[in-house]
Amino acid sequence: MVYDKIFAFVMGACVGSFLNVCIYRLPKDISIVKPSSFCPKCNSPIRWFDNIPLISFIALGGRCRNCRRPISLRYPLVELITAVLFLFLYSRYHLTLSFLKLTLFFSLLVVVSFIDIDYHAIPAYLCFLGIAAGLAFGVYKTFIEFKAGKVDNLIIITDFKNLLFGLGFTYFFKFFGDVALNIYLSFKNKDSIEGEKEALGLGDVDFMGMVGLFLGIKAVVLTFFIAPFIAIIYSVFAIIFKKSHLIPYLPYLSLAAFISFLWGNNILAFLGF
Repeated sequence: MVYDKIFAFVMGACVGSFLNVCIYRLPKDISIVKPSSFCPKCNSPIRWFDNIPLISFIALGGRCRNCRRPISLRYPLVELITAVLFLFLYSRYHLTLSFLKLTLFFSLLVVVSFIDIDYHAIPAYLCFLGIAAGLAFGVYKTFIEFKAGKVDNLIIITDFKNLLFGLGFTYFFKFFGDVALNIYLSFKNKDSIEGEKEALGLGDVDFMGMVGLFLGIKAVVLTFFIAPFIAIIYSVFAIIFKKSHLIPYLPYLSLAAFISFLWGNNILAFLGF
């Protein structure tokens, strides 16, 4: 039904508005409940009619009603991304447990990606929260299958295997990447090295564990190897257009995870797997 899809889009935009709150407040240790929405530049409260996802940004001309300073394009961008995600997932899964599970997962991807862009780090509890939620879905599905007498291949066992694979696979490459990087840096001028360098952060390891839990083992491998190509493409464009802003690695992993979700089977078939 068309109305169902419109509702999914609107619901996604509203969730995106909430994700904007999380992206701004969580790294600053500000409650996501109180105070109500406010302009980050003049701190004036945002009234409800100025806080309608997507519409208010257009109606206000992209500026705060009070201070008239520009509103970051990120706010409508996050709302639009989330709205399209909800519409796409609803069109594929309708209102099922898979829809709820995947909307939660990809919403978390949006939050951690944009936080990482701003701070080059994410609160560790966000990935742990995602892992806990993913396991909760697994427990629930296992309970349903157990009641139906399906005890041969319990979902929760598969979920644990996928989680451990995601963590172990990524940590394996992190360990050897760090060793190789440290060997390389040992030949460099120490004065030119600022701080500790890592090939991958522990946040990336936790993130990949979450990918394994929600999307499976194949998605972990594909995500890990697709992400560098996305990073290279961005780097080429950054050089061409002389953009100096560096993006940390986790957003590339997020985009690679989404690509793996969409076309993972097609990619594996093309590669002969």
